Amino acid sequence: MHRRLDAWLVRPLIAAALIIVAAIPSAAHGHEVECDRTADTVVRTLKFEGNHAFDDDELSARVLTTASSFWRRTFHVFGARRCYPDVGLKPDVDALKALYQNNGFYRTTVDTVVKLVAPRTVDITFRINEGEPLRIDTLTITGLDSVPDPQSITRDLQMKVGGRFGLLLLFTDIDSINARLRNAGYPRADILKSYRTNLDQLRAEVTLDVTTGPRTRIGSIDVQRTGVKDKPAQIDSAVVLRLLGFSSGNWYSDRALSDAQRNLYNLGAYRHVGISLDTTAQQADSVADVLVDLREDYMRQYDQEEGWATLDCFRINAQYTDKNFLDAAHHLELTGRASKLGYGEPTSSRVTRNLCYRSQLDQDSVASSKLNYYAGATLREPTLFGTHWVPSYSVYTERRGEWKAYLRNTEVGSQLSATRNVGVGMPFRVGYTFEVGRTLTEPAVLCAQFSRCDQTSQADVQKRLRLAVASASLQRVRTDNPVEPSRGYVVAGEVRGSGSGIGSDPSLQFLKGTADGAWYHKLQSRIVFAGRVRGGIIGGGTSRDTAAKLPPPQERLYAGGATSVRGFQQNELGPLVYLVNHSDLDTIPLGHAPGKPDTAYALVTKPGAPAFRSIPVGGNLLLVINAELRVRDPFFPALLEYVPFLDAGAVQQVGAHNLTPSKLSYTPGLGLRVFSPIGPIQLNAGYNPYGGRPGTAYFASPVNTATNKAPLICVTAPGQPVVPVFVTETQLKQDVAACPSTFRPALSSGFLRHLTFTLSIGTDF
Repeated sequence: MHRRLDAWLVRPLIAAALIIVAAIPSAAHGHEVECDRTADTVVRTLKFEGNHAFDDDELSARVLTTASSFWRRTFHVFGARRCYPDVGLKPDVDALKALYQNNGFYRTTVDTVVKLVAPRTVDITFRINEGEPLRIDTLTITGLDSVPDPQSITRDLQMKVGGRFGLLLLFTDIDSINARLRNAGYPRADILKSYRTNLDQLRAEVTLDVTTGPRTRIGSIDVQRTGVKDKPAQIDSAVVLRLLGFSSGNWYSDRALSDAQRNLYNLGAYRHVGISLDTTAQQADSVADVLVDLREDYMRQYDQEEGWATLDCFRINAQYTDKNFLDAAHHLELTGRASKLGYGEPTSSRVTRNLCYRSQLDQDSVASSKLNYYAGATLREPTLFGTHWVPSYSVYTERRGEWKAYLRNTEVGSQLSATRNVGVGMPFRVGYTFEVGRTLTEPAVLCAQFSRCDQTSQADVQKRLRLAVASASLQRVRTDNPVEPSRGYVVAGEVRGSGSGIGSDPSLQFLKGTADGAWYHKLQSRIVFAGRVRGGIIGGGTSRDTAAKLPPPQERLYAGGATSVRGFQQNELGPLVYLVNHSDLDTIPLGHAPGKPDTAYALVTKPGAPAFRSIPVGGNLLLVINAELRVRDPFFPALLEYVPFLDAGAVQQVGAHNLTPSKLSYTPGLGLRVFSPIGPIQLNAGYNPYGGRPGTAYFASPVNTATNKAPLICVTAPGQPVVPVFVTETQLKQDVAACPSTFRPALSSGFLRHLTFTLSIGTDF
């Protein structure tokens, strides 16, 4: 009955999301002929029939006629009224036929159907008969005999024998050949085209006569520099010449000039970078002089940000940047940041703690108890030994925590990395990090997952250790907007590992791989579908006896929260360990155990006992899937966006079964995104249909005055085999490692209990 009730309750939430999507105006792909007079004829719908080479979106972008919005068509009150064009449909028919003809369809016919569906309201249909396109019988390309590698110039052209012929394809291939020649040292190449068509037989003969001109080398390079407010420039011309990536005597290449322009822009030291051929200079045909026009920006910059977040409380970030350090265009950044100001020690006080998100932060006794900070310096060089690699060197000290998971204290750390683009929008990065520090986590996690249940063994894994990590990452970005993409995709992957061979303590060995992929597709003018898949796997780690072998806490995989599975709070998807209050326990005397003089008893949770603290453990296997619709508000599209979503995910440990769809947790929900000057602010309400999940439970007993220790005592659920506690004169003894993972905490009933609210700044993915 409980699971049926959950399914029944979630239906209204999903239905509400679908209603919101359906109520958004349809896309206006054309030029949106608005109605100026009430007597105008309204266009209710616009359809295309018979089109195969081009989809409806491509065709609707070519015509003037546009359908009215959904609200106008349905309710006749709100939304835009779009009317029948005063010039009729002939311009639209001509535009469609021209589109097809330019793409080789010379026999295309277009008919129109105008149907009166109400007084002064029509449906319009364009019926298209595409016909057969022209096919290429002969394709001849001449004039490339002097080119060192002519096959590279003609490889993968769109036109080919037997393929379709059209003027658009012809001019596209001419541009491709021209660009390849300019990158091969022929900046003065020219192409003479000729073609003959037989419309009766639908055949075409195409000839491209290439005049390459002499192969050209780069001659003189003239660097013209302008400082801020007409002051003298600070970056020397010799530094600029070293950073261009090409020099006098190299073969000319358009790509080399554009790469140099991008590299100089990436310095952040210039407001304008122009690199072009110097057409004013007198030069030989085989020499091309280059003009570099640079206008500098301010070389020193200070940035500061303040804010408040639910799990970081008050935070501040400050950065000083010198863009011409040592007069060599080196980039020096001095960074300092602090979070949990006013809540974590030593900045906490009774007043400031109450200004923070107490209800959540008070549940975290490790990561939120201390002030988080970072202080570091990073030096980035423009190039590594004149190559395309951009190196950077960092030294830092920091304290950072993951909510209810761990607190990492790095006394001193250093990082070496190098980045280069292996393609357009494809940065590849390799790095090496060395730290001296220690990681604190909940004793219950160390006990349940590492079989380290006494304070001596817990201190052994939380002591100061060396951690060295080597990493490599690759990203490919193909989106139309970095903040709010509507088309394209992003894929990224990272591999990182640690071992004694690169300087780590032997107990901190692991190998970790993560991958992310996101895809964006515009469904209508105000509706975008966004999907993401994220996965991770870790091998290696530290273990004791027969306990699970897990990596360091800061490297484990977590899921749940505003940017993950939104039906769960931060990090709480996956294995959990619980702490239970003494008032929710029954003490069961067991008498004297056979062969043991000690008194024995067991702690058993009362029926319906809750957990006063749940602690996420993380895992070695991760899978997260997100799917959402981003729907702009019809009245305030620049301010509001509605985000119905469905998230799924799972976090598992080494030794568990492989991830399968049945193991995933699914949480639908609805988000409201507000676009603000500081970025998109999103409030999510995720529906979690699941009850309390089973896990290991402990009672943190009071401190023993004789030993000054507070041992963990395993508690069991009613009806489960108990784990005895043996009482001696000085201490408690128990095989805590045998504690079962069968405790399931009681949760409050009601619909609101199933809702998880999260807040984030910035797009989720």
